[in-house]
Amino acid sequence: MALILNIEVIMNTIIYVRLLNEGTEVFRPVSATRIALDIFKLDNEDSYDSEDEEWEFLPGSQVCVEERMLEGNHVLIATSYSP
Repeated sequence: MALILNIEVIMNTIIYVRLLNEGTEVFRPVSATRIALDIFKLDNEDSYDSEDEEWEFLPGSQVCVEERMLEGNHVLIATSYSP
């Protein structure tokens, strides 16, 4: 008799979140948990300081991502809230 376990693998990934009101386009690397192929939940609630930075998407938000070039590297950028 075989025992089959259904184990969900949770993978944390670095995605980039746009910072608002910086005067130029700036992104913050943020740890996120993959929910679906292109949907992530932002982590880093402990490191977010609203007095220092204004993130386009707040920690804990579920966001859609797109792969883009950033400083010569292919990265995942948060582009919108997940429906």
